[in-house]
Amino acid sequence: MKRRLGLALLLLGFTMMSSQIVLMRELLIVFYGNEISIGIILANWLFWGALGSWGLGRFADRIKKRISLLCLGQIILALLVPLAVGQVRLIKIFLKTAPGEIIGLAPMFYSTLLILAPICLLLGFLFALGCRIYPSGSPGAGRIGYVYILEAMGATLGGLLTSFLLIRILSSLAITLLLSLFNLLASFSLQFSPPQGGFSHSLRKRKAFQILTLILIGGTILSLVKEDYLSSLSLRLQWEKYNVHTSRNSLYGNITVTQRDNEYSFFSNGLHIFTFPDRVSAEEVAHFPLLSHPSPKRVLLIGGGQGVLEEILKHPVEKVDYVELDPLIIELSGKYLRFSFDPRVRVNNIDGRLFVKRNRDKPVSEQAKYEVIIVNLPDPFTAQLNRFYTLEFFREARSILSADGLLCLGVTSAENYVSGELQKFLSCINKTLQEVFPDVKVFPGDYAYFLGCKKEGMLTYDYEVLMKRLEERRIDAQFVREYYLFSKLSPGRIKYLLGRLEEEKEARINRDFQPVCYYYDMVLWTAYFKTGVRGIERIFAGLSEKKIWGGLFLLYFLVILPLFFFRKRGEPAWRQAERRGKCALVAIATTGFAEITFQVVVIISFQILYGYVYYKLGVILTSFMVGLTLGGWWATRILGRLKDVFGVFIRTQISICIYPLVLPLILRADLPVSLFPFLPIIAGFIGGFQFPLANKIYLGSEREIGRVAGLTYGMDLLGSCLGALLASAFLIPILGIPQTCVAVAFLNIGSLVLLISKK
Repeated sequence: MKRRLGLALLLLGFTMMSSQIVLMRELLIVFYGNEISIGIILANWLFWGALGSWGLGRFADRIKKRISLLCLGQIILALLVPLAVGQVRLIKIFLKTAPGEIIGLAPMFYSTLLILAPICLLLGFLFALGCRIYPSGSPGAGRIGYVYILEAMGATLGGLLTSFLLIRILSSLAITLLLSLFNLLASFSLQFSPPQGGFSHSLRKRKAFQILTLILIGGTILSLVKEDYLSSLSLRLQWEKYNVHTSRNSLYGNITVTQRDNEYSFFSNGLHIFTFPDRVSAEEVAHFPLLSHPSPKRVLLIGGGQGVLEEILKHPVEKVDYVELDPLIIELSGKYLRFSFDPRVRVNNIDGRLFVKRNRDKPVSEQAKYEVIIVNLPDPFTAQLNRFYTLEFFREARSILSADGLLCLGVTSAENYVSGELQKFLSCINKTLQEVFPDVKVFPGDYAYFLGCKKEGMLTYDYEVLMKRLEERRIDAQFVREYYLFSKLSPGRIKYLLGRLEEEKEARINRDFQPVCYYYDMVLWTAYFKTGVRGIERIFAGLSEKKIWGGLFLLYFLVILPLFFFRKRGEPAWRQAERRGKCALVAIATTGFAEITFQVVVIISFQILYGYVYYKLGVILTSFMVGLTLGGWWATRILGRLKDVFGVFIRTQISICIYPLVLPLILRADLPVSLFPFLPIIAGFIGGFQFPLANKIYLGSEREIGRVAGLTYGMDLLGSCLGALLASAFLIPILGIPQTCVAVAFLNIGSLVLLISKK
């Protein structure tokens, strides 16, 4: 009986982590890989988990047929997990957004809030129920610790197996159906437990329950057999009005190819990367920078190159390095576009940022450097894309340019009116470029093209100069011709755009570890589209570094410090113990805030440095659970021998205050890419070690195990929920990663002050 219960609890953790990885990957595709959505997804997951554990878990002590309810919970969970994948794929239909249309923060929030609610509420409640059922033979806090370890071990196994095996060989729907099958089998096994174990005493009810479970097991197996049909059906619904040729997952993301009339569109994680043929965009991307250089011989093209390459090769270039991270894009381009590469083109399947760094570090002659670098990527809507718009990248690119070399990139703009949000976004890019290049020009239009040149005075707004070069090179251009250049580069348009850029004084320089540009871009798209929440764009646009620090200091001096000086003389021992327990709960919440912030920091830092977090997402989430398991196991093992549990808890809190101050130094160290995703192990270990201690401090009696387990677990998840939301959406983009870590340390020092005051 104990083994079957342990297996069921282990499977709950396995299901939790595996389904979290699968659903997060699916949601990233819907939300175009935006890392802010990772924080929103985690926040909603943790919020409902906290509500299930804290709100529903308090009833676990009053329930009589606990094993019967656990079996029913596993059956419901088996139905909910694959259903959630289908719901995720229908989000765009529900929101009435077209493929490629940016989804605002508010729709991200409430759509994930609704989809994740049933699963996470149930998982949170089943944890508290499991703590009340599991017969560990240990005191109350020890029992909670064992269940915590079992769930963490299951989550670790689920994360490792899903990250390294399942996502490579199975679709998302197939993985969730497999999870359903496991949970149904575990429930069926528990249904044969003896009546004294808590299952229904009625033989008739038990048989009916078993038959229902067997029917569901058969239905799940049939669904696995027909999984291809179900996946294609959901895909057609997800991309309605588009003829989807293929949608495939690679190590670096999801690539979908659609056709409309004679045009093929390529989407990466749902974000439009290019359409072929699209002569207007291809000619602008290629001819604006190449005509701006008097003699381009060597060109580096980063991203979306099929149509652009055709236009580049019309110029008398000798060599083109085309860099594309995902080889699947090249494979599908060859298949659907029938595109063959010119001998002058060398394809490099490598991250564009890494390619630039490697070339920077090579000792090359001036003649081997590039005259033109073209960054043909989507707007910096994500941290992955933002790393190609930062001060650090511009410096790296400058180092591989020839003495008169230039860099060109384009972003969404407006033909005749520049709003306040767009003004700040464009000014951020302009200021960052001006920090690196002595000569910067901006070509206005619906798409603004920024050109930065190492040689001052070489770039021009004179359309006649550009047109003369076009004629000398005998380039057959359909759109970028006399009338087009004359209109684009009219003095009135240029004067208006440059005036708007110069007016903006508050826009900050975009840096790797202070990715403010992708925050400005998010504010811009939030203002463009209806969010469903009145005035939300004002909230996002109005936040600043000073306001965030001001709010934190206000919280500290109005809430935390008064509590430190609030003491009552001559209190009985039970009252003092109660106050210690409440302080421990506050510390658990701030520790949860810190832990999830560390996870988000590592995820975004990995994206900034390496650019393919989609591949490593499961590993990063799982490594946290590995640390959680080890910390919880060690604390539970020594819990009975500790004489001063509260003192040990305080020392653990000190480590939570120190670690965020050390983390930025670790991130800036030249860590091997294989070790980087395992940084959350440290934070997980501290949190896992602290959790059993908090239960020991707070637990009043053996009869309150379910309530206490639900309360402490709920506080942990609630703090984590706030951390995920605030860190991803506000703290990291506005403050930057180093200052975010300092803010987390500052918050946890407040909890430390409270704990010491009760010592």
